[in-house]
Amino acid sequence: MPWEHITYQEQDFRDEDWSESELTGCTFDRCGFTGGSFAGSRLSRCVFTGCRFRFVDFSSVTAKNCAFLNCVFDEANLFGAVLSHCKCTGSSFSGARTTGLSLEAGSYQYCDLSRLSLAEAELVGASFAHADLRECSLRGADLRYCDFTQALMQGCDLTKADLRGATLAGVEVRALKMKETSIDLPIAVAIAEGMGAKLF
Repeated sequence: MPWEHITYQEQDFRDEDWSESELTGCTFDRCGFTGGSFAGSRLSRCVFTGCRFRFVDFSSVTAKNCAFLNCVFDEANLFGAVLSHCKCTGSSFSGARTTGLSLEAGSYQYCDLSRLSLAEAELVGASFAHADLRECSLRGADLRYCDFTQALMQGCDLTKADLRGATLAGVEVRALKMKETSIDLPIAVAIAEGMGAKLF
């Protein structure tokens, strides 16, 4: 079922079925979702601000050019969901089931992505500034030109990831797991300085 340019404010949706829907340009402001399903839905240019998704089924959702601002995905099911070119500033995914979740290029500043697996993800140019990526798996991910400024990355696995052109300003590089990671000269310098080396 198609939904276009609808706006909801401070509404409580309980066990609502949005599955297999097409939502375009819709706005949800400080809404609560408990149970219910968006499974298989296609979201385009939708904005969710301050929303909480508790036990909501987001499996196989495709979201493009959407915004999830300061949202909480509490025990939500994100299996097979795709977020492409979305802005997710300040949102928390740490309490969600994220097996098969695909994050593509977009903005994930100040997000809590700790302990998630984003292995093999295509994230060229994405921003993770000030995000929590502790114990996150980015094995084999394409992270070229990503911004990790001031991100928390202790225990983050970057094995075989491509970091060329990325920014690691303020990152505790000693705590990163790096093996066969593709880097360029600026990244090599940042790592060396983070390890206490003096460059002349």
